[in-house]
Amino acid sequence: MSISDNTPIIVGAGQCVEREAGKTSPMGIAARAAQAAIDASGGSSVAEAIDTIAVTKIFSDSAALWATDLGRSNNPPQSIAKAIGANPDNRIYSVTGGNVPQSFVIEFFADLVEGRRSMVLVAGSEAIRNQRNAKRNDLTLDWEEEFDEPLEDRGFGDFVANDQERHNGMVMPLFYYAIIEEARRQRLGLSLEDYLSQLGALQQSFSAVAAQNPYSQFPGSMTADQILDAEPLTHLYTKRMIAQDSVNQGAALLLTTVGKARELGIPKSNWVYMHGAAQGMEVDLSLRPDPSTSRMAEQVADKAIAMSGKNIDDISLIDIYSCFPCAVTAITDHLNLPADGSKALTLTGGLPYFGGPGNNYSMHGIAEMWSQIRSNPQQYAFIHANGGVLSKHASGVFSCQPSAIDWSEADTKISQDVLERKEQIAKPEGGTVISYTVNYLKGTPAQGIVLCETDDGKRFVSSTAATDQETVQQMLTSEPAGRRVTVTPDAEQEHTLHFQFAG
Repeated sequence: MSISDNTPIIVGAGQCVEREAGKTSPMGIAARAAQAAIDASGGSSVAEAIDTIAVTKIFSDSAALWATDLGRSNNPPQSIAKAIGANPDNRIYSVTGGNVPQSFVIEFFADLVEGRRSMVLVAGSEAIRNQRNAKRNDLTLDWEEEFDEPLEDRGFGDFVANDQERHNGMVMPLFYYAIIEEARRQRLGLSLEDYLSQLGALQQSFSAVAAQNPYSQFPGSMTADQILDAEPLTHLYTKRMIAQDSVNQGAALLLTTVGKARELGIPKSNWVYMHGAAQGMEVDLSLRPDPSTSRMAEQVADKAIAMSGKNIDDISLIDIYSCFPCAVTAITDHLNLPADGSKALTLTGGLPYFGGPGNNYSMHGIAEMWSQIRSNPQQYAFIHANGGVLSKHASGVFSCQPSAIDWSEADTKISQDVLERKEQIAKPEGGTVISYTVNYLKGTPAQGIVLCETDDGKRFVSSTAATDQETVQQMLTSEPAGRRVTVTPDAEQEHTLHFQFAG
């Protein structure tokens, strides 16, 4: 087929990892990944041709939990530009969310088709391992960089939680995902032992892939028993089942058009096309009719695959966002993919074993896709990125085969309006538990959180009072799901509801 000069393609990808703690800043790591992407493209004068640099927001700029006193760049794209010898016209700093890397690809493919950009570098990184090592050892590092160049800072982005959720103990992604995971266990009707056995097999398969990846933060592989026997964080999750953010990792992609690739001498063997894409935002967890999954994730995956003209059986390379096990099974359950370790569902090894570099993980997934897919140009790849708490979703289907899709006209966005949602009740008297989590502190059960529904179908989230260890222990010794609770509003804190089991 004749390929139009304005057809967008990925022409380079690079990754960087520093396994040992050192002094490199997040932007220093991102710059190394960017240079690796430029080198991998095989073109001439590529850095000089870059007109846009877009950077995924780092965790220390996203939330107080990851804040640093080591200094920061006031213009992350310019930090990278300076390091690689680029002089872009446009500098973009993203919103938060693990969906950002795939969403960037969708956005910039449309821009490239329409001629608004000609060569885009997207990059991201984390140096949380270096940051924590400096604090632990009282090291003085200076990561401050000041630039005068203009920056399009897109801010925080959409919130993924409501006041009632946040005021009842759901202050970390861990607790949201535990409630999603528990709802899935209830839906499948499995005992806790059998359910954890399934999760162990799934995650052991991810760890095996990570062990073979030279860009993994953590060497070696883990068995299912080692994963499940690690320090408990909730009644379902151990420390080795969730995303590990203490990493020094970066990844970058080069996006351009066929015409520009020809001009720069980038070989056709490095051209990767996108054949399908979609993205959308889920409703708050406590309002989802089925809290065990995400209907938006399902629709996003379906639309991307359908647009490509393929089905999931035609796709040999798969990377599903894996911050927690249910993030993977939300996709595998819907697409009827085996989640027992018999089929590779990650190209990197996943966030618990490869590493969880903040909002930028899926940049690594796409970079791995670019590196692997060119060895067999006939194959197709599926990437699913997830942000928030199964909240922000973006999928892409890729191949070395030319794509005829006009990305300037392609309808890739799915409106939240298509989703059903439950009504939340602010001051419930009681209800029935539909999912829950028991959260641990330093290996000891500390707090219970329940997602409940009233008799007339309204939802609420409630937590145990700080002094109520009796209810916490009841949650561990007697199945909470299906039980009735009574609720008492906290006298001093708005939106806070404390529950006890009725009867």
